[in-house]
Amino acid sequence: RVGRRRQAKMSAGLLIQPDDEIKFRLELKKQIPATIRLTNNGAEEIAFKVKTTAPKKYCVKPNTGFVGKGQTVNVHVIMQAQREWPQDMMKCKDKFLVQSCPSGGITEFTELFVKGKEDIKEQKLKVSYSQPAPPPSPVPEGEEGPSEETGAAKPKSMFTAAETAPVSNDVGSLQRELERSRTKNVELSKDLDMALQGGKQQRVTGFSLFHLLLVAIVAFLVGHYS
Repeated sequence: RVGRRRQAKMSAGLLIQPDDEIKFRLELKKQIPATIRLTNNGAEEIAFKVKTTAPKKYCVKPNTGFVGKGQTVNVHVIMQAQREWPQDMMKCKDKFLVQSCPSGGITEFTELFVKGKEDIKEQKLKVSYSQPAPPPSPVPEGEEGPSEETGAAKPKSMFTAAETAPVSNDVGSLQRELERSRTKNVELSKDLDMALQGGKQQRVTGFSLFHLLLVAIVAFLVGHYS
């Protein structure tokens, strides 16, 4: 009965945080820290001892000690640097065991935590892993593509404008040449009519042959550019 009363008092006196699971945020080739927080809410000093199923993998400081009435002790757990991702990444099998009991003024832990002692309270803590969040992308997705397309479209529009400008100028000059040719053709026709009405056969013959040749050239040009 005495042993049961002491165990119930211990259960209510020591608060262990976390009370179920220790979480490690894994990064390769780096030591990963975690903390077990022990708070004594009882009326007497409590001794504690921390054990692990993987002592080569974890370093615990302090692994033994005392928590005075109303005091808190932080136990630092350091996971050694890992070169590879653990095979049991999704479901780690490692565990920690926190033992505690009233000190009763005893300072020797071999005496306090004798196997089979009734007032020793034990609490198991599981281990879980998580991976760090990936770093943000320097260039947000969806921005690089449109900018490249926009940049590619600009040279195309400039190139098109440079090609169409000379064509427009050539059409205007051809239209002006055609108008001048038509005007000259009308003038030549008038001159030819006046020469025929004058009665000078020799002059008319020479004049008409020359001007007829010019008219033929003008007609050819007009038909070619039309």
